[in-house]
Amino acid sequence: MKRKRVGQSGFTLVELSVSLFVMSLVIVAFFGLFISLVRSTIIAKRRAVAITLATNQMEYLKSLPYDSLAVVGGSILAPTLLPATKTETLNGVRYTTTTGINYADDAYDGCGSYPNIATKQKYCRNYPPPSGAPALDTNPADYKTVNVVVVDRTGTRLAVVDTQISARVAETASNTGAIFVTVTDPSGTPVSGATVTLTNSTTSPIVNLGDTTDAGGTSIFYGMPPDSAADYVVTATKSGYSSITTIGSSGSLQPVYPKLSVIAQQSSYVTLAIAKMGTSNSLILETTDTSGAALPNVRVYMKGGYKKYTLVTDTAYYYDSLTPADTRPLTGADGMVGVQNLVPINGYTFCGDAGATSCVVGSTTYYLAAAVPYGGENPLRPITIPQYDVTNPPSPMFDYGGVSYTQKVRLMLTTNSAFPRVSSVEPGSISMSGGGQANLTVTIKGVNLTGASITFTQGSTTYSGSACSGSSTQRSCEYDFSSLAVGAPVQMTVTNAAGSLLLPTTPLGGLSVTP
Repeated sequence: MKRKRVGQSGFTLVELSVSLFVMSLVIVAFFGLFISLVRSTIIAKRRAVAITLATNQMEYLKSLPYDSLAVVGGSILAPTLLPATKTETLNGVRYTTTTGINYADDAYDGCGSYPNIATKQKYCRNYPPPSGAPALDTNPADYKTVNVVVVDRTGTRLAVVDTQISARVAETASNTGAIFVTVTDPSGTPVSGATVTLTNSTTSPIVNLGDTTDAGGTSIFYGMPPDSAADYVVTATKSGYSSITTIGSSGSLQPVYPKLSVIAQQSSYVTLAIAKMGTSNSLILETTDTSGAALPNVRVYMKGGYKKYTLVTDTAYYYDSLTPADTRPLTGADGMVGVQNLVPINGYTFCGDAGATSCVVGSTTYYLAAAVPYGGENPLRPITIPQYDVTNPPSPMFDYGGVSYTQKVRLMLTTNSAFPRVSSVEPGSISMSGGGQANLTVTIKGVNLTGASITFTQGSTTYSGSACSGSSTQRSCEYDFSSLAVGAPVQMTVTNAAGSLLLPTTPLGGLSVTP
């Protein structure tokens, strides 16, 4: 007779499943810990190799003559230049060693020539100068700072070594000067990490240097050979931004961004503005006749962006589709074309300053009756190109050919040279606060405006002007706009003996009415 054993039983299926799940969690945790330890060991080994590489590079630099301490693409002028980067593979790992060498101005013997006290405090090390130091350091390149960085294939920084190296001989007065370059955005905010190049082919030795702006948007070039003829050319660039290069004067015209001269023991300064351009697709041109019908095959003259000279009445720009070469965009059968790489600084005009130059279909000249933007807040010209920040793109964007552009403009064209042409309207919007606008003066500028009538229409109501005055290029009239409705579009019509120009309310050819 078999006896039943009490207290002995197997695992149920549920218990077995739970046990396996818990065991798998423990195994995964230990496996993750193991992988983390292995990774940490690998990184530690790579850091050890990188520190050795950085130290060896620093010791090599210390063994060189002081005057030889200058790298390709750096800010120090020297007869021969050392490589700025070096790549080598050890144990299957690629290491890149980057060397940066710059001059430093130290306050122990006074400070060099600076544009203001704030800049002096920032760039003259150990400021203020000690008691008894000279008021002006005639050779502010006191010593050199050396920075060696080693990274792996992914760009991870593995080692950084810094030092300062000074010359063995005593410092003497310098016969060279310094150049300070500040890079900002259009609002004046410093742009760090911008590449600044400095060239001069007239000096001996020839200058061809580069540097990267610091957190204050500044690059400094010490030890520059004197040049009283202002032949130093400075260029500022940065990925995702526009670029700008200094130019020389033209007769009595002084550049907005001038080339620089250098005087011994003095400093020269220039500030360059660059703007965000996260996309190259800038502007859609839409060419129509004055009734709004598409006008194909128009070769459009346009200019704008960076202004060349400071004189307000001068209208020369860095971007000019006729100068120095004919690069005028050509609209297609739909009367449209996209334009790339327009700098979002200042604005753009079309068909010349008076809308009468070099907009053609074949050999037929067309006159610009109006340039009407689709985006922005400015009715009519100049047409602005919004800055494009990839983290905060402008709205709205405009599509053409499956590509998004930051701005679009309708160019209303005519072959009639006597037809009214309008370039601006002031004000561009009407505020109805305070009981409306019973006696508002509206001024338009353009061509062929002598005796022209200017009317505004909202819904079924037309507003005609009174007490009008002006000339062929400007016309002003008074209007009773007290009954305008907020939000509804207001259309403008300009009429002279040659015809009527009816500006569309969409895009922005009419006045807007705000509360």
